[in-house]
Amino acid sequence: MKASNRVREQLKIGIPSHEISAFRQYVEGTIQATDQICAQARIKPSQLPVPSRNAYRFLKGVNLNRLPIVESDGNNQSSPKGKLEISIQGIRSQLQYFQDRIADLSPDDTDAENKLKQKLGERTTQIEQLCTAQGATPGNLTPQSQQIYGWMKFLQQEDHLHLHAHAARQTKARVEQILANPLPGRKAQQFKALEHLRLEFAPMSALYRCQFKPPHLKIKINEGFILAEPEVIQAVLDSMLLGKTPETTTIMTEYSLSEEFSELLLALDLMVEDLRDTAQGNVHNLDDVFARVNQVYFNQNLEKPRLAWSKVYSNRKFGHYEPSRDRVVISLSLDTDQLPKDVIEFVMYHELLHKVHGGRTQNGRRRVHTPEFRRDERQFKNYSQAQRQLEQLARKL
Repeated sequence: MKASNRVREQLKIGIPSHEISAFRQYVEGTIQATDQICAQARIKPSQLPVPSRNAYRFLKGVNLNRLPIVESDGNNQSSPKGKLEISIQGIRSQLQYFQDRIADLSPDDTDAENKLKQKLGERTTQIEQLCTAQGATPGNLTPQSQQIYGWMKFLQQEDHLHLHAHAARQTKARVEQILANPLPGRKAQQFKALEHLRLEFAPMSALYRCQFKPPHLKIKINEGFILAEPEVIQAVLDSMLLGKTPETTTIMTEYSLSEEFSELLLALDLMVEDLRDTAQGNVHNLDDVFARVNQVYFNQNLEKPRLAWSKVYSNRKFGHYEPSRDRVVISLSLDTDQLPKDVIEFVMYHELLHKVHGGRTQNGRRRVHTPEFRRDERQFKNYSQAQRQLEQLARKL
């Protein structure tokens, strides 16, 4: 749905000539990712929920050979609505540069990680300065530039780079183990000519991609999996290297629909989005919502974080807490008088619990929904009812 809305908006204002190829790749990639998810879930696109089904049909109906092209001067494009779009030259090469540096990181080499973080910071600062010089923000970047900028920004926050590098190392070791001991008759036998293996976690719409051009094997896995449990990663690798089974498909699909997966992808999106600075929405004021929740559940002892509204939410996430910015972000889909106040208060309470409990990193994996977190979450006075109403709202979006 998010991709569909982005494509609709771009078609309205026209596509800069130098962005035609990237636009086509974006549409085709989204369709391919949807087909892949449906195949993994053993359903047809026609069996998707109505909003997703309509979005899929719209994307399939876009004539990529007859797009509304607008000519641009250089790499920038001012739309008829005055929206400037900025494309960063060589952005994909920069993505690959940092992937190479991550692959070279040694376990527990804190100095190397910090130096790489510094390089990431220098590059994102350059991009921000470029945007500022043109009276814009990273929200004005083209979709591809936004995605890669957001990823570079994401790796600078908290312990994301460490977790990413750890996941990449562990997953590559699993791949090598699978290929070193292939069972007779299994799909892994086809990789006998393998001499070079490259594995990356990356920002992408698909869950994974596997490309084998002897003697090179390149595997890309969606960044959302860096916090996944070993059995989930094993299911992803087994699907690619040994062949899909109902069991591996179920494991992957369930994780891709989980709160952990959605939360991580949301954190990536929020690296770029231009948020509404004010806590005042059309209906709700987040300052008031915080005050009520703080009084009832925290005895007014909780220091108020920054509060903001956002539009980036999927139909599974309505709030997010960013520890690095001490910021709670709430979806604008909750700024309505059609829902009881309990619903937005529950989302606020859930995100504030993240502020209170923090996260726990163990064996290279971070846990934010700990047993203690879930225990406190159930203390909300109308917990079950609020959960049901959010699920109903999710099905409508």
